[in-house]
Parts: sequence; structure tokens; C-alpha cells
Amino acid sequence: MASTDFNVSKFTGALPGGGARPSSFEFSLSGLDTTLTGMGNINMYCQVSALPALTVTPIEKQYFGRTVKIPGDMVYGDLTTTIYQTESGTERIGIEAWMDNINGHIANTNKLDTKYAYYAKGTLTQYGKDASTLSTVNFIDCWPQTVSEI
Repeated sequence: MASTDFNVSKFTGALPGGGARPSSFEFSLSGLDTTLTGMGNINMYCQVSALPALTVTPIEKQYFGRTVKIPGDMVYGDLTTTIYQTESGTERIGIEAWMDNINGHIANTNKLDTKYAYYAKGTLTQYGKDASTLSTVNFIDCWPQTVSEI
């Protein structure tokens, strides 16, 4: 049964300022190969579509003939971003070059010195309406997985 003490004033009072905005994010990359052109100002052109989901996968165990689920591994979803392309197209060229360094399109080999050279650190910052930082999330060892159509 629904609570009888609900009112609109209580609800709006619980969200001072109307709540957080879904579009007040900034995403930046660091630790990339400096020869990748167009990746330096990626925070100016990048829009975060959604903060990835977090799932605790269950582990099923048999106990006295019954299946019991216990908490297992924590799994984060993939970070999906939208990058606005300038007329020069250096953003897409930089991402494609990054992907080519990971695994060359022609030779099918890694072009980098070490296996860790193709990773970057992504930093996602959420801002409040007053431009204050609400939260910062670091994505360690990230790389581009898919480049969609323009």
C-alpha cells in the first residue's frame, strides 16, 4: 500500500536544485602516445552518453541439493562516448591511428614498444549546476573498442 504522507513539496525538497544534470560531464584522456594527432583536446569534443553500469555477477553453488547464489565478481559495463568531429576530422583520425597502433590493419601486428603502451587513463568528471565537481571516475587501461559511423 502506498504511503499516505507523500506530497510534492517533500519530493522536490529531496532534490535541491532539481537534481544532477545528465549532460554536465567532462571526459579527458591521459598517458597516450604523443604522436597521435587530434587526441590532445578530446575533452572539448567528447560527450559522455552514460556512466557505465556496475553489476555484481552471482556465483551459483549447490548446497544440500539446492542452488544458492552468492555475490561474485564486480563487472563494469563499457564506457560509451560521442565525439563531435571538427571539419579537419583529426579526432577520428587520431582514434583510428590509436586503434592501428594496437593492431595494424594491414600487418595485423602491434606497432608499440610494450603491450601496455596502447592503454590510456580516462577521467570522467561530473559537474554540478554551480560548476563544482560532484564526482570523478578514473578509467584505468582503456582503449577504443569501436568507432561508429559518422
